[in-house]
Amino acid sequence: MQKYIPLTKEQYHSIKKGDVIERMLGFVIPMQLIVQSVTDDIIDCGYIFDRNTGLEIDENISVTVSYISRIIKQE
Repeated sequence: MQKYIPLTKEQYHSIKKGDVIERMLGFVIPMQLIVQSVTDDIIDCGYIFDRNTGLEIDENISVTVSYISRIIKQE
């Protein structure tokens, strides 16, 4: 399992619509996603992430299953 190393809060807040990020599913499987929208609290890439921590928010699952591990490309 890859060690969880979050980005900084400032990096998460720099993410905007159109950026490409890497989601680490199960903390080990990388997936590239395009950011669809952002608010003060969330980053939406088809999956919803907390904008302060980069952790996935899923109301149907009681544990965190993924996080944003890096910003690949910023528009």
